Amino acid sequence: MTKIAIFFIIFLGLSNSIFSQNQVIPLYNKAIKGSENWNWEEAENTKNDWGLRIVYNVSKPTLTVFKPEEGKANGTSIIIAPGGAFRALSIDNEGYDVAKWLANKGITCFVLKYRLIKSNTTDPVTEMNAIWGSEKFNQQNMELIPLAIEDGRNAIAYVREHADEFKLDPNRVGIMGFSAGGTVTAGTAYSYTEANKPNFIAPVYAFFPKALQGKLDAQAPPAFIIAASDDNLDLASHSVDLYSQWLANKQQAELHLYAKGGHGFGMAKQKIPTDNWIERFSDWLQMNNWLTKSNYDPALKAYEKKSFAFAADKKLPYRILYPENYDRNKKYPLILVLHGGGERGDDNEKQLIHGSKLFLTPANRTNYPAIVVFPQCPSNTYWANSTIDRTKNPIERTFNYNDTSTWPLAASVALVKKIADEESVDKGRIYITGLSMGGMGTFEAVYRNPNLFAAAAPICGGGNDSLYNNSIKSTAFRVFHGDADVVVNVDLSRKMVARLKELKVPVEYIEYRGVNHNSWDNAFAEPTFMSWLFQHQMITDKKRKK
Repeated sequence: MTKIAIFFIIFLGLSNSIFSQNQVIPLYNKAIKGSENWNWEEAENTKNDWGLRIVYNVSKPTLTVFKPEEGKANGTSIIIAPGGAFRALSIDNEGYDVAKWLANKGITCFVLKYRLIKSNTTDPVTEMNAIWGSEKFNQQNMELIPLAIEDGRNAIAYVREHADEFKLDPNRVGIMGFSAGGTVTAGTAYSYTEANKPNFIAPVYAFFPKALQGKLDAQAPPAFIIAASDDNLDLASHSVDLYSQWLANKQQAELHLYAKGGHGFGMAKQKIPTDNWIERFSDWLQMNNWLTKSNYDPALKAYEKKSFAFAADKKLPYRILYPENYDRNKKYPLILVLHGGGERGDDNEKQLIHGSKLFLTPANRTNYPAIVVFPQCPSNTYWANSTIDRTKNPIERTFNYNDTSTWPLAASVALVKKIADEESVDKGRIYITGLSMGGMGTFEAVYRNPNLFAAAAPICGGGNDSLYNNSIKSTAFRVFHGDADVVVNVDLSRKMVARLKELKVPVEYIEYRGVNHNSWDNAFAEPTFMSWLFQHQMITDKKRKK
């Protein structure tokens, strides 16, 4: 077996943190697979060569909760895994102190005590030093690592499952870890399920050699990676390897490799740049909007999470809402909603930020029962096939209807047709709406599928008015835009409306005076939005002749 050198935390200086009486949650409520017979008692030690308070002999993993002050929570949560060579946990310097700092930023933290190798004495540091680098040392660590990573995965799953209880966004569950805890952290990003996938990871001077690395998923979570070049355990290269793998996989990653800091700097102050690493982490969180207050609403769980396999390498995440008391003996309208550019991704959540609550109001659930579909457009892709010239003011857009459809739009249409065939859908009452990028997608979807949608409600969108022709005769339109829109020129909607009128297509236009790009707020608040949609049925040639 290949020997892998495992590490421990080395840093002089005692943490000044005092253990607070925070909620402690058992991670498992039954026998733990892989350690069914472990029955030794967890203990602490403050007199050791590390000069730190440590926890050792963890056989029953727990989560210690650190909540932000009342009214400060932003919905983001982070699981924190301290380091200590899988024989101890630097519980203050790499655990509680980190949690307190992040809680001041509005983050709810869960310090993870994962399973450790049993110590036969009250001084695990001295005991470990005696066998450091030996075959026994390496073998013990290699046997323990999978168990510790599994604890990390289960911690993520626990927090996500209990998100409502802690008032958290289940799509903002991150994990960070130090040294051995970095092994736990990185390990969760290589193999996961929907329940235990971290939304982001932050391995800090992690031990994670290539022997532990697997193949990254195409949607690996964003990574914030920290280490020091002078790491006395020679682990800086592990962080570089992690960063390189994320880049090769075309996933978001940020690497901070400090010149000095050694190994195990944690929250200690050395009067060097590593003192401020956690502030850089905060900057990264802010950049990704994880420090802003989450818009997550538990009610949105009514939208079921699903994925549509459009092609072997193209999967479209989507959420679907069924009518209350769904009766397959009845036929229901189907509504396709296309989100804007800011909600792209693969979390299968962000597409619900705008418009989703409209279909959840008790009145609309009762009076306008429908199957509502919110697909999510992947990052760096678009609903509409268009080119954008941002050098122009206002921004100039050209809609390429003569080219093939983008695959997300084609997939969304294919999904609608599949649902219409498999569910209890009134095929004469399929509707489409969308905002901004989705408004452009709405216009294009109707153009490419002129006999599919009975009504369309594009919001602050636009399209190729020159190519709209007499084939567009089966769909009624209600178009919305703000006249002060600085992102999507209002003239794009005005031109589409003018062309629809030329074609004698039923069209209404609502323009909001003084409203910028967020005209969807006004549109979705229109008292007649739902009644207007539901009054329309597909206009057929037979009906037209009458």
